[in-house]
Amino acid sequence: MTPANRSWLVGRAALALALMVTFYALALFVSLGLLWVAYADVSYARRPNGRLILFCLVGGGSVLWALVPRVDRFEKPGPPTTRGHEPQLFAVLEEVAAATSQPMPADVYIVNDVNAFVTQRGGVMGFGSRRVMGIGLPLMQALTVQELRGVIAHEFGHYHSGDVGLGPWIYKTRAAIERTIHQLSNSILQKIFIWYGNLFLRITHAVSRRQEFIADEVAARVAGAGAMASGLRKVHAAAFAFQGYWHTEVGPLLASGYLPPVSQGFQRFMQSTHVASRMDTAVKQAETEGTTDPYDTHPSLRDRLAALNLLPHGSAGDTRPAVSLLANMGTWERRVLGTLVNDEWARSLKAIAWDSVADAVYVPMWRERVKQHANLLKNLTPATIPFTSVELARLGGGLCDKDEGPVPNEERMGRMVQLLMCAIGLHLVALGWKATTTPGEEIVLVRQGEELRLYSTLSSLVDGKTTIDAWRAKCAELGITALPLAAEVAAV
Repeated sequence: MTPANRSWLVGRAALALALMVTFYALALFVSLGLLWVAYADVSYARRPNGRLILFCLVGGGSVLWALVPRVDRFEKPGPPTTRGHEPQLFAVLEEVAAATSQPMPADVYIVNDVNAFVTQRGGVMGFGSRRVMGIGLPLMQALTVQELRGVIAHEFGHYHSGDVGLGPWIYKTRAAIERTIHQLSNSILQKIFIWYGNLFLRITHAVSRRQEFIADEVAARVAGAGAMASGLRKVHAAAFAFQGYWHTEVGPLLASGYLPPVSQGFQRFMQSTHVASRMDTAVKQAETEGTTDPYDTHPSLRDRLAALNLLPHGSAGDTRPAVSLLANMGTWERRVLGTLVNDEWARSLKAIAWDSVADAVYVPMWRERVKQHANLLKNLTPATIPFTSVELARLGGGLCDKDEGPVPNEERMGRMVQLLMCAIGLHLVALGWKATTTPGEEIVLVRQGEELRLYSTLSSLVDGKTTIDAWRAKCAELGITALPLAAEVAAV
């Protein structure tokens, strides 16, 4: 750490500690003052004011209760791993620990996130605590070994600069301020603590952002600024992609009792043309337009890359996929899933290949969806679908729940197009077409070398890119012109 950084950090840390002491002093002054007013009114007033006494007792007691420290119950963020289980991963961790002159964490966990973190568990306000590290399984899929080395060095950098030790004090105080504000709901006293809480956040989050820059410097010294910068870009892109992948691709399969090769699927999802394009756009936008808010705990990607650009680039290093450091990816996938619900549930999931997902999961979903909403398809055939925005939006309104509130017409139209795809798709499957898909791609119907992207075809009709006459000609060619969409199609 440079002398300038050390001086700035010491000064800001001292200010943060002063704010913590001031908060507790202010809270005690307010609570004891309120209790004294209640006591004085009872003891000295000729006619004690019951409402005033109640206000003071409730307010003072609420503030005091909010100040009482809560016991932190550490919940494992994922399955633990050890040097005996994953020697290659621990070799990297030990190398980085030596390079940053830091001891190894007591516990290392594999987590379901595009992230890595360090924290301390146990003890009181950081005293007597143990170092803990979490490393994301999807994070390792996105990075090379050298980039992972940089990310790990960044996390060790937080130990190096001492901010992990300061963290428990800041977090406890922040939690106490939040409890105080909550306890004093809709009162004049609440406004005082809201003002103070905002000031506390601005100061402590400024410290957090500077600590991120310092940790990046540590990472650049260990792995090179080039590897750290490329790792940051990949983390930003993969985090953007992972949420969509988990909810749209993995979630429906887990809900149906199936476990696909999650890691393999994530790689294929990120390589999908339109997903890769959106990831690239997200990163470029963050690089060129990203800004940092005073309440952000991390600097913007743009600011971090600009700072790294001033440091020695370094070499590409080990370009193997970081996930190659793990001995058995399939085992880790089930273990990580087990921490999301429980191990018994994870063991009960049936393994399924991505190539079998459409037939096993999505086609049965189509059948249930068509059965549930047959009233919206009544009297419709593929050739008589009303592809006008007004009519599609009206029909799509039947797919919206009352508690959703107003749903835009475009959303209603999209839901109706999906229902039409399900109904037509079922008829095509009954006629010998096979449904297939890969992560990040729409479902494709295939028969004898011919492909049909049904959702894209229907969407182009709605957008006016395909004519109704062309669609009806296609229906005649497929032999589905007069098939009733509301009819229950037997499973093949």
